[in-house]
Amino acid sequence: MGPESFFKGPDSLRWRGENRALFLTLLFAPTTAGLVGFALREQITAQQFAFLIVAAMIYVSIARGRLLGTSVRLHERQLPNVYGIATRCARTLGLAVPHVFVREDPYSCVTSVGLEEPYAIVVSSTWLPHLDDDELTFLIGRELGHVAAGHTRITSLFSASGKENPFISAVFGAWMRRTEYTADRIGLLCCGSIDAAARAIFTCAFRQVSKNVDYTAFRDQREEVQADPTFKLGELLGQEPYATNRLRELEIFAISPLYATWRARLGEAAAKPEAATPRMESARPVPSKLEKKAYASVWLRATAFVLDWVVVGAIVSSGKIVQTSVTTSGKGAVVHASDIAASTFQQFADQWASSHLPLIQMGLPDVVALMLVFIYSAILVGLVGRTFGMMVLGLRVVRPDYSRVSGGRAVWHYFVAFWSLFLVLPLIGFFWRPSVQDRITGTRIIRGSMVR
Repeated sequence: MGPESFFKGPDSLRWRGENRALFLTLLFAPTTAGLVGFALREQITAQQFAFLIVAAMIYVSIARGRLLGTSVRLHERQLPNVYGIATRCARTLGLAVPHVFVREDPYSCVTSVGLEEPYAIVVSSTWLPHLDDDELTFLIGRELGHVAAGHTRITSLFSASGKENPFISAVFGAWMRRTEYTADRIGLLCCGSIDAAARAIFTCAFRQVSKNVDYTAFRDQREEVQADPTFKLGELLGQEPYATNRLRELEIFAISPLYATWRARLGEAAAKPEAATPRMESARPVPSKLEKKAYASVWLRATAFVLDWVVVGAIVSSGKIVQTSVTTSGKGAVVHASDIAASTFQQFADQWASSHLPLIQMGLPDVVALMLVFIYSAILVGLVGRTFGMMVLGLRVVRPDYSRVSGGRAVWHYFVAFWSLFLVLPLIGFFWRPSVQDRITGTRIIRGSMVR
């Protein structure tokens, strides 16, 4: 049983309307961001938005090094009880065992980060002493649910902006609140106890006093919220649904046929002999050669390229971003980090275009912008194995044995891909699977999360 099976067909555990909310969120994100910026009296340009996306991807890619340097990584000899809970949950769900860290975090009990496997589960040392094993099982299980559902690849980008960022809540809150309901279902399947799930939610909300909270009285607060439409609006300001609503939905799920069906399936999977000794770092087999069905289609690759073109174009399109003039008051104009990056790219592009570039004289459009897209792609693929466009579509660049590409190979991949655009045979070969460029550079662009 693979993680994808949890979200397919009529027995999908994904919360209703989650995918639709994500689509609408992305569709109206520019408009929403503009309205939020107007309300905050802060101009939010497309250049800044695109730059923040790329910066967040780079931030997440180097976050693992920070975790290793500032947190305690768990294993069989380091807090083995907590590590054992994460291992059992991952194996129950058919997921790769994540890296588990403990660090000081006053805001989140347990969280997950990462753009690809291996993901990281981070447990707060602040809350850990107050969590029982079954409560921790629920919390770790729900974070693994975020990983399995693909939420972590997107929400990790928000981690660079801090906890409960009002801008993120306004733009992406409608989707993020639905993802919490999906993750709660997976957490309940892991721990198997609605009482443990409720106690875990209480502990993360109230810490020391959680053991003294009257569950029945707290549940009654939901009736007060539902009775006044004004109270409901407060939920729209956060990234998580009200705790009262989460508990209510968990209670409904716990007595539903869907819950019984999945508990039976997980029990059958655990009883199989091969489930007793799974791999420690990967729950899925790693073949020596990629299966053809794993290759990304030409339309997926082209769509990812267009998305990356839009991101890079938003950063470098304007030559009027940085103002070098001095205001009448004698003070220099405020320049944002994204403006500096855009200006640097623009100056580089202008200098490169004014030099010996015969391709532009030949009439090929936007060669400079095209080159910048390939440079951007090579940097991100070397760091995280994918670009922003690939992340949105679930693609990544790997070697033929599913291993990650090195920085040098990523540069070689996009160097060949760039120059092949001006040659007839490799350009035609773009429609082959794998493409001529991939064959030359020893890389593959694949779908899904099959990476070693």
